[in-house]
Amino acid sequence: MIGLILRLYPPRYRQDLGEEILAVYRLTAADASRTDRFREAAGIAAHAVRMRLGLSSATAAGRLLASAAPYAVGAAAAGCGVHVTRWYAGVVASPSPVHLSLLSADTWTALLLASALAVVGAITALTGRWHGGVIAVAAGLSGLAAATVVSGAAFGDPVVTPAMALLTALIVLACPPDLRPGPRACAAAGVTAAVAWLPLVAVQAHVLPFSTDYGLWPLLVLAATGLVLALRSKSPGLKEAAAMTVACPPFLAYAYTGGWDVSLPVLAIGAAVPLAGAMAAYAYHLVRRAGRAGRAERAERADLR
Repeated sequence: MIGLILRLYPPRYRQDLGEEILAVYRLTAADASRTDRFREAAGIAAHAVRMRLGLSSATAAGRLLASAAPYAVGAAAAGCGVHVTRWYAGVVASPSPVHLSLLSADTWTALLLASALAVVGAITALTGRWHGGVIAVAAGLSGLAAATVVSGAAFGDPVVTPAMALLTALIVLACPPDLRPGPRACAAAGVTAAVAWLPLVAVQAHVLPFSTDYGLWPLLVLAATGLVLALRSKSPGLKEAAAMTVACPPFLAYAYTGGWDVSLPVLAIGAAVPLAGAMAAYAYHLVRRAGRAGRAERAERADLR
């Protein structure tokens, strides 16, 4: 089996390092249990596929996925959190006991469990246990996709919603393991998720004076996050805009189901994240120009002295 797995590597990589990988695997698997051997082989297969697709930490695509992964996890948490709070609001309004709602085996129960699993996984991933949390997020999103396909339009668009859920699962799983996000990125992603989720719940509870956001709010929060990150790092903003674009599929699904029939919100949705990148690039240009002007002025004063 290990020979077939090694064939997943690119030919040049397999030629240079295949024997070394095989030797390490045989040494590791010599006294290991069947479960440990399977886990080791699965890790090698995942690494081989990542190398084949150019998604390692040495490539620009891999680094982009690493930058986007925590925000994709946060977006998944916010999107699935809306489903959970919507279910809770229905339970509160219903005269039936809570346990009857949980024990009824239907697609709504599947949606609730999948969404709750994704939310718990996201919290786990963003609070330090990245690997286990990401697996839970991917499993929850896969369950959400299946429930949406089975239920038709009850949980969203039967094509766009599951497609975006599965795409998000692939994004978070494809993050290179040696580029896992640090505490600061995870904290920023958690704040972004909370800011995106809380007003949606307030709208559903009729706390806010308007009845809908046309699907815009989560994407605008993500775009603003990219802008803030670009300004803090004093970068042109292209990397941050690209990362937010990669992380936005859950919010795209929400926007599509919430405002697809209104032309102006749809145009704003399509322009939100790229516009934030352009604003960041322009702000970076102004900061650099002001910095150069300040340095030139200080140099001129020094020469006069």
